[in-house]
Amino acid sequence: MTTERKVLVYGASGYTGKLICEVFAQRNIPFYMAGRSQDRLEEALKIVEERHGKSVDAEICIANNTPEELTPLFEKVDVVINVSGPFMQLGWPIVETALKTNCHYLDTTGEQDWSLAIKEKYGQAFEDKGLLLNPANSYMWAAGAMAAEVVLETEGVDSLDILYQIDHGLPSEASTKSFLRMVCNNTSQYYLELNELKVWPNDEVFRVAGAHRNATLRALPWGGANEPIWYMDDPRVRNCKVLTAVGEHLIDPVTSVIAAFNEQTVNMTQQEKEDWTNEMGNKLDTGEPPKDDVDVQRSVIICHGQGRQVTKTFVMNLSAPYTWTAEVCVEATERLFNGQLKKAGYQSAATAFGHRELLETFHASGFCNLPE
Repeated sequence: MTTERKVLVYGASGYTGKLICEVFAQRNIPFYMAGRSQDRLEEALKIVEERHGKSVDAEICIANNTPEELTPLFEKVDVVINVSGPFMQLGWPIVETALKTNCHYLDTTGEQDWSLAIKEKYGQAFEDKGLLLNPANSYMWAAGAMAAEVVLETEGVDSLDILYQIDHGLPSEASTKSFLRMVCNNTSQYYLELNELKVWPNDEVFRVAGAHRNATLRALPWGGANEPIWYMDDPRVRNCKVLTAVGEHLIDPVTSVIAAFNEQTVNMTQQEKEDWTNEMGNKLDTGEPPKDDVDVQRSVIICHGQGRQVTKTFVMNLSAPYTWTAEVCVEATERLFNGQLKKAGYQSAATAFGHRELLETFHASGFCNLPE
């Protein structure tokens, strides 16, 4: 493992950013904490050091979200982790600068439209340079991709039906704005059907049956998820749908916001719609939640696979979604440093590093089960 400072976390002062920095500290990997506010970054570093129990090998650096200010920072590192959302609003200069400075790019987005946009614009360019373009390197939606790859090991499976089920979901401050622009989107929350992207209705709530619960739960498309985008050009997959049962306590508040969005934004431009969801996010924001807990924010990802003659299901336990997001970001970084990238370009963690290898790592650290 290198002792050089070769990874930068942009948006490090946020909820997820601090968790990522904490895991870097636990693994003794030096890193840069980057963002736009010196005060917020200094406060974040104090919190990381309090959790870690000692000083942390981190260097704070300040940069506004422009290529001019980001470039000299990115030139120092090999890996950039972007935790600054909403990504469709803020992410463009970061991914563009990462490509220009030959950095692997990871982010923690849940926004399907952002992931699709950077796939189409930059996927080939990153691949040509041997660099990883890895959006959604997070619980949403990397976990589902790992479960999907297990199911796709069964020959003949060509259709994926995935459910994320979370107990006591607690969206962070930044996630609130990000998920509102996702769930209110009434034009491009996609699922994959017969190799075509089709649009979910944004105002329909679905009843789902978990593999481990007697009662049915309510679920939403939650922006469409990233698995349909990862698999849209995969010859193994014809159909892919993802629903999220984010917690009964969130369904009614979220659906009421969606109804208001549909009513109030009919004649708005896209920018006005973005402003609307940002403002609503500010109103709903209740401050930074506590660190999530594997025994409170319990979760399973259920992936059903179907083919002409076969069916296969993998139920993946994976709790504390935000904490695991930090773990998978740092695990990916460490594997990049060690030369363990299997596929460059636009990839999920599962295809970039191997789903079995990652599942074994996270099983050993107590986060998930292994396939039977």
